[in-house]
Amino acid sequence: MIDQEMADIYYGSLLHDLGKLVQRADINSKRASHQTFGADFLAQYTDNQNIIDALRYHHNQFGTKNKNTNLRTAKVADNAPVYLTYIGDNIAAGTDRRYEEELQSGWDSKTPWDSKTPMSDIFNRFSLKQGKRYLPASSLDEEDFTKMEPLNFRSDFTQAEYAKILETFKAGIMSVKLTPEYVDSVLNLVEGIMSQIPSDTASNGEPDISLYDHMKLTAAFACSAKQYLDQLGIDDYKTEILKHTGKFYERPSYLMVGYRFEGSEDFINSITSKGAYKQLKSRAFYVEMLVRNFLDDLLDRLNLTGANILYQNSHDGLLVVGNTTQNVQGIKQAQKELNDFLTKKFGTKLYMAIGFVEFSSNQVKVRFTKTSEEAAAEYKRVGQNYAWIFDDIEKQINANSLQRYQKADLLQLNKQGKRQGRECAVCHSVSDLLPDENKCVLCDTLENFSKSIQNEEYFLVNQDSSGLQLGEHTYLHTTTEDEIKDQTISGRVYAKNSFKSGYNQATHIWVSDYSESENNDFTSYADRDWTEKDGHTVGIRRLGSLMIDIDDLRSNFLTGFYPQDEGKYTTISRFAEFSRRIDLFFKLYLNQFAEDSEYHLSIIYSQGDKVFILGAWDDLLDFVQILHDEFAKWTDGKLTFSAGLGMFNPSTPINIISRETNELLNAAKLEGKDRIALFAKDNILTFSDYRDDILYGKLVTIQEFFDHENKRGKAFIYKLISLIRERDEQDRISFARLAYYLSRLESESENKQAFKEFKEKLIEWFDDELEIKQAELALMLYVYSIREE
Repeated sequence: MIDQEMADIYYGSLLHDLGKLVQRADINSKRASHQTFGADFLAQYTDNQNIIDALRYHHNQFGTKNKNTNLRTAKVADNAPVYLTYIGDNIAAGTDRRYEEELQSGWDSKTPWDSKTPMSDIFNRFSLKQGKRYLPASSLDEEDFTKMEPLNFRSDFTQAEYAKILETFKAGIMSVKLTPEYVDSVLNLVEGIMSQIPSDTASNGEPDISLYDHMKLTAAFACSAKQYLDQLGIDDYKTEILKHTGKFYERPSYLMVGYRFEGSEDFINSITSKGAYKQLKSRAFYVEMLVRNFLDDLLDRLNLTGANILYQNSHDGLLVVGNTTQNVQGIKQAQKELNDFLTKKFGTKLYMAIGFVEFSSNQVKVRFTKTSEEAAAEYKRVGQNYAWIFDDIEKQINANSLQRYQKADLLQLNKQGKRQGRECAVCHSVSDLLPDENKCVLCDTLENFSKSIQNEEYFLVNQDSSGLQLGEHTYLHTTTEDEIKDQTISGRVYAKNSFKSGYNQATHIWVSDYSESENNDFTSYADRDWTEKDGHTVGIRRLGSLMIDIDDLRSNFLTGFYPQDEGKYTTISRFAEFSRRIDLFFKLYLNQFAEDSEYHLSIIYSQGDKVFILGAWDDLLDFVQILHDEFAKWTDGKLTFSAGLGMFNPSTPINIISRETNELLNAAKLEGKDRIALFAKDNILTFSDYRDDILYGKLVTIQEFFDHENKRGKAFIYKLISLIRERDEQDRISFARLAYYLSRLESESENKQAFKEFKEKLIEWFDDELEIKQAELALMLYVYSIREE
């Protein structure tokens, strides 16, 4: 938990532009600046003058109009937190291509603003083609995913809509205090309410950065700047920051920290015991909480907050912190403590790799220019700096991963390897086994925890050893809203898939945990009770397995904003906004979409850019295509994903299902982007071919014919498949054999016209190698759907 001094800087910076929301909701919005609106509003809920001053004086403007909010003339102490908010705001704004106020004399009065402006979709400025889409004019609603979907038309904010949003914020701010215990709750509140409100509504700007992301980044830079100046022994912020702003911009004040959590997929899927399916979701959630707990412990150690996280998931993430010796030591120590625990508990299965690079403000923000040529050069310079920073972090992470173990670690691993005797039947560990059971403590706890993960909303991390162990002295438990309100518990509280606020409550966690199976018995998806026809169960009794992976996500992250306007839109805020929107889709949106779809499936995990789903094989055929189309809508067609879809006997161990489905996915990606491997590595199609030629093309034609063909059933289909497989481009006898066979049966058909049309269509497909291969696949899918067990 941060101290009160850092809390003042955090709250003042996180809420510094609150006045924009208040101003846009006020009928007399021109009567004062957003600084005045914000300060006067917040003064109703706190008497902390440091925080109120940060809202009132965070601009340094020349001219006479805003003398009462001008930092240069403000009567505040030389070490007041407002100076840190000021510099944090300048850097955050500068990275979004808004120059510093002191270099734009009179900008506040000359720039036309439009408070009705909705937030632009982050993908408008992504990739080569400029988009023209907008987010709905509302706050983010975690229970209604339609309010997250981009629109192809402009739906303006109204004063009434802003007033409604402000009332929601009032209710939230009244339930908290601006003290260290509530830092994460207030971050929740701001994200939930302001992540679809534009920060900048200048008519000549690009309003694709949310008020939430701008204020969050301001807090990150402000709090980190304090750490850097503390190390230098500087507390005269007025001189250092206000009078020598340019000099501060050149200082290497910040560290960009990246992490990658390795081995999580194998950890989740490598279990082989009969009851392994019940552990899948709890293992996936356990990985989520291992990483989230590590980040929160790290931030507590560094005296920082969740605002310093640019983006995070259970696979990788980025943070901005102050460039101090103490922070570097804290990062290394936190990494060592987690990896020591992982080594002791899991051997070499899991590892947290970290890299970090120092940078100055001027490396990531555009400096003031006078001509378009100078501006283009600045955009290029900053873009190259980002590429260098991210590339250096990646190199450090890779090197860290390759040299992960020291002598003491190897001794510990060797000691584990010499253990003899029983092993856990689930994970094969030989440590922490329960007495008289072939199961370890962790697997037993995970199995018992499985249902809680799906049903519970609140989780607690503390030192009570009766829970699920996350570290040497930290354990995970479930808790209730009543226990939180009554303050009868101690520890760090998490709210799952919800923007809840409260005392000591940590940032929400998004978890894709939808499951149509209440008891997590995923083998039930192979049952066909829901496909009964004429009193008979139809369809092959198999379990479907789906893996999805975004194509070239890392390269798109690094270069996606560069193609437009000489790289003008390559900024930290857009990286954060982009990552958050991707995370929203594959966590919150996917969860709600799966639930509303009523398909028989369970999301095992969604981490980073990869998703693993088990379900009824025929439901997954439709689901993956619909999800693909939804993702295209979400990203304006500028990102794609590839997929592997497998079909397995329900008794197949999950480690085999996972491995073979992943191999299908990799085979699809090797063929190119936007592809699906269907059941086998030689059945790879583009999603457009899968949709148009298989799912809604040949399969529909085949279904319509056989559903009305009483005399010809599975034997006829198997014969057709056999003839197709005998097809030879060089020897035309196979063509004649098919034509003869179909003509002979046509004469016996009760519906000769329908049979003739089907025959002609099949012969047409047979004449093209690609078409007939697709027809064979469609015939197989149809026979799977009618086969009785």
